[in-house]
Amino acid sequence: MIRLAIAGLLSVTCGLMAVLAWEVGMFSAAEPAIESRPGVPAAANSVAAADHSSEWVATILARPPLSPDRRPPSEVQATAGSATPEGLPRLSGVLVGPFGRSAIFAAEGHKPVVVPEGGRIGGWTVRSIEGGTVEVTGPGGARTLHPSFQSSPAAPIEAPPAARRVGLSQPR
Repeated sequence: MIRLAIAGLLSVTCGLMAVLAWEVGMFSAAEPAIESRPGVPAAANSVAAADHSSEWVATILARPPLSPDRRPPSEVQATAGSATPEGLPRLSGVLVGPFGRSAIFAAEGHKPVVVPEGGRIGGWTVRSIEGGTVEVTGPGGARTLHPSFQSSPAAPIEAPPAARRVGLSQPR
């Protein structure tokens, strides 16, 4: 009985190996080479793209990823040029969700203040809050504000520390 079971398993194993070898051989057949049409030069088919990688690397290295002012130059100037209305702190964020709508105002040296729609901050009233914009009315009339990030000077770039050997043994 055991000999019959071993012989059956051996024959099934050989059959599966044969099927596997046949399928692997079937998919590894070489594809026929695609020839270009006569009369069309190969250089006309390929468009040589200009290599801009060195420019891209220079741009990336000029703006470190963890820098607080990591924005393209035109956006930094536009954000810095937009003045906050008199007596109103900088709009630093907008919260919109099922819990309601709120605007976050941050003044230099003070804790941020969260103001809901209809709330007041200074002499200004928050009329409406949408994703990315806040409309306020006050002494200067109606204004639409957009969140801006605190503009701080970029941190000086320091040289990396000298390479140290890490391990238990002394260098030889």
